[in-house]
Amino acid sequence: MDVRIRRFGLAVMIGAVPAVLAAPNATAAVTGVSVEQPAEGLRTGCSYTVTVGVDAPVSEAGEVTIGISGGSVPGNGKQLGVAVYHPENGTATFEWTPEYIGRQNLVAQQFKPGQYTSTDYITVEVVGRGLNTGSSCLPLP
Repeated sequence: MDVRIRRFGLAVMIGAVPAVLAAPNATAAVTGVSVEQPAEGLRTGCSYTVTVGVDAPVSEAGEVTIGISGGSVPGNGKQLGVAVYHPENGTATFEWTPEYIGRQNLVAQQFKPGQYTSTDYITVEVVGRGLNTGSSCLPLP
């Protein structure tokens, strides 16, 4: 009986090794996407900060990219660029200037080349055109 118990214990221990080794990649995730939105709404021609929460550093889980997906606007599937990772608070930020008026999804993906890690998105509404004055966004007709 001791032999069976030892074999069972060894099998459980060996079976757990892949799960332990895979844990860092399995838990790496984009934890949220947000966009600073002024009271007058988002407008083309003006810049807004997209903030992405990540629970694993870029060095482990890969870079964070931002793109547009879905919605009723042109540019579906367009990659906008790579966000800047901030290890001190577990976020990545990207300065986004909308090109199209209408509802659209801003998609954040964290991945290493050839290896998908995670993705999340936020649906936003760009309400009109604007003029970036440097300190604010003036609505245009």
